[in-house]
Amino acid sequence: MSIRLALAAGAGLVLMMGTAMADSHDCALSYEVFEGSVPHTDMEECPASLEAGDDAFCRVAVLAEVATVFVFSFETGCLMQARNYFEDEFTFEID
Repeated sequence: MSIRLALAAGAGLVLMMGTAMADSHDCALSYEVFEGSVPHTDMEECPASLEAGDDAFCRVAVLAEVATVFVFSFETGCLMQARNYFEDEFTFEID
């Protein structure tokens, strides 16, 4: 089974973490902490609108009518950005 999140282009709020934080491996939120603390689903690929690149992976958490996509660095495991999508900006597809 796979779950895909179809997102509206240009939707949501983006939070970017500073590059100095990522360079120092001093994460605001590490994937290790996130994985044990935030109920989420693994995404097969990051949404194109986030321009995460091949060096990142994404997870999605849904609470009520908001889906939040979290982007983590493969290299550091640090959160690079997070973006909220509201109920009129996404649909789920389950295979």
